[in-house]
Amino acid sequence: MTKCMMHQMAAMAVGIGAGATAFTMLPELEWYATGAVALSGYVGGLLPDIDDENSLNFRITKTLTQLAAIIVPSIQFFYRPTDLVLSVALSLFMVSRFWSLLHDVINRGSRTHSVISAVCLSMGVAWVAYLTAGYVVALPAFIAAGTGYLLHLLLDDLQRAAENGLNELPETASALTVWGRGKAIELYGIIAVGLICGFALWGI
Repeated sequence: MTKCMMHQMAAMAVGIGAGATAFTMLPELEWYATGAVALSGYVGGLLPDIDDENSLNFRITKTLTQLAAIIVPSIQFFYRPTDLVLSVALSLFMVSRFWSLLHDVINRGSRTHSVISAVCLSMGVAWVAYLTAGYVVALPAFIAAGTGYLLHLLLDDLQRAAENGLNELPETASALTVWGRGKAIELYGIIAVGLICGFALWGI
């Protein structure tokens, strides 16, 4: 529970920092766009734990995706109907198949604790931010989510080092590994296909 609270506080700090930075450096952003950047930073700090169905971070992330599945198409319907088909397709996938597919892959050995996962999943967060608040927030949302994600991995390593001693921490145990553990290629493949399809539809 202490570890989860540490991640929660770190995620909140990144979210607040990302929102404040966006508000200061991008004054042209509307309030909802700044909020999307802040939420991206917060979600990014929780994402590494979606490989643990029993964690609080997993439950929060899953709840947020279910809310997004309702909110994003509503926004598209009223403000950017040209992206409505894309947002509905994404929402249906998130509600119907994403979590079960993710569980199947993770149960076969994949892990979300890696730098490549941080990049791939942060791109997914940026995509949802784009659908919510427009293209201007895509890059800030990606940076915010990626920062939160990498901070989570760093905190995992620091806590493991504190518990085991720096000299007892094997290199392979690092959460900041570039590739990941187990059959991570399956997870990356699914994410890559989804992003390619999404950006292809985006360009139509």
